Formats: sequence, structure tokens, C-alpha cells
Amino acid sequence: MFGRKKEPVKEDLKVKDLRPENKRKRKEPSKPWGKKERLIILSALLITVLVSVFFSFSSGNFEPPKFSNFSLDNIFKGETIIVGKIPVSPKIISEFNNMTRNLKGTYAFEVIDLSTGSKFGVNNDQVMQAASLIKLPLMLYVQGKVDDSKLEAMGKRSDNNVFKELVAKFGKTTVQDYIDSLGMKNTLIAENSTTPDEIGNLFIKLYQDKNEKILSYLTNTIFENWIKKGIPEGVRVAHKYGREVGVVNDAGIIYSKNPFILVIMTQGVNELEADRLIPELTKMIYSKYEENL
Repeated sequence: MFGRKKEPVKEDLKVKDLRPENKRKRKEPSKPWGKKERLIILSALLITVLVSVFFSFSSGNFEPPKFSNFSLDNIFKGETIIVGKIPVSPKIISEFNNMTRNLKGTYAFEVIDLSTGSKFGVNNDQVMQAASLIKLPLMLYVQGKVDDSKLEAMGKRSDNNVFKELVAKFGKTTVQDYIDSLGMKNTLIAENSTTPDEIGNLFIKLYQDKNEKILSYLTNTIFENWIKKGIPEGVRVAHKYGREVGVVNDAGIIYSKNPFILVIMTQGVNELEADRLIPELTKMIYSKYEENL
């Protein structure tokens, strides 16, 4: 008889001992990223960054790179005002430049959003002729020191005789010291000079201080054919107008759904062109605000 064929004997499978007490006996697989390897990679990255910075600085004669329109001031100024979800400042700046590009002289403006304090503009830090905008800090200084009729005369009618009378009464030095105390370093009564930004800051003060007396004298004046003309009926505008040869200025608070300050200043311009353009510029700025609310 044929006997049954013996089955081959299988070797016992080796089972990994996972018991805690035998942990030290087990050989763990090597880790692909050990401490040494990680240090090497980190060092390589740091060297790469340092070399890149070195060549960047050396290519600019070791001056830090300059970024257009970037500064710490701009961070707090908020150069792009956002109404709703759409930035309106680039649109307004572009349109302002298009509307003034081929005209004689210099046009400047500044917009300040009163809900956020953000501001932007064109030529808004440029020193320019103030014309009757110079009456604004004087009105603040003499408030409570003279009869209110003097304030009304300078606000409603922009009375030059009252202005001269009060400057003579208190003295140019005293008035200038007060202007300096407001931080208006480029506003000089002797030179009749200021900047759009400093006039804008003065209107911020009037608004935040709720100085309704002065603001009431800047409302419904005899000069309503410039900024006011570009604003829809029923929207209050408290503003100060000024004019000299080659200069047409207007600045004030627009009490719209999103209140803002608008300063428009000019220098060396054709006055008839400026008379026509200021209401158009105002209308453009106002409409771009309103359409984004």
C-alpha cells in the first residue's frame, strides 16, 4: 500500500512582540525626518532667505524696497475707503484725474469718511493758496471771544472786513500760535496758505466737537454754486468757500447717509473752468459713495 504523503512542515510565523515590558528589545523602523535632518532643512531655508534679502538690498544700493503709497501713516489713514464691499477711492481718484488732466493749473481734493476716519485724495498734502478757507481757524479761535455776528459774517458771507478786524484785534502771532496748536503746520495766516488735508482735519474737529454754532454759519451761505450744487437737494452741506485770482476753493461736510468731508482746492486755474468743474467733481464723488452703500 502506498502511504499518505507527508505535508511539508511550515515554519512558525514570527509575531512581533508588542508587550510593553519588551519594548526596549524591539527594533523600531528608522524615521525619515530625524532631528538632524530637520535642522539641516531649516538651516538651508534660512540661508536662502538671507541670501535673497542681501541681493535685494544690494540691487537697490542697500536701501529697503519702496512700496508705492505705503507708509505707517497710510495704514492709519486708510487710503482706500470701502463703502459696502467695493473700494471707492481708486474709482474716484481715476475719474478725478481724468476730469482735470487737460485743464490749466492744479486741482486737489481730499475725502474723509466720518464713520471710519479713512481718507484719500489727490495733491491733498500740497501747500496751496487758502483764500477764504483761512477764515476757518480764526472762527474757531474767536468763538466765545467776540459777538456771534462776527462768526456769522465770516461764515455766511465770508466777510473780509470782519476777518481783517479780528486779526488786527488779536494779532497775527496769537492767531498763528492757535493755528499751530491745532497741528496745522502748513497753514500760515501771513502767507494765506494751507493744504487740503489740514482743512479736512479742521472739519473733523468741528464734526467731532459737535460745534453746531459754527457749522450752522457754514450752512445755507451765499456761496452755494460749487460743492453744494453737486449735491442732491435736501442733503445738508456745511462748507466754506474761497476765491482769489486763479484760485477757487470749497470744503465742507456732506451730511449724506454716509457722512463725509470733501475738500476741493485749486491753484493757477482758469476760474471759469473751475466754476464749472467743481460741481461736476462733487457730483461724481457723491454718486460713487451712494451707489456703494
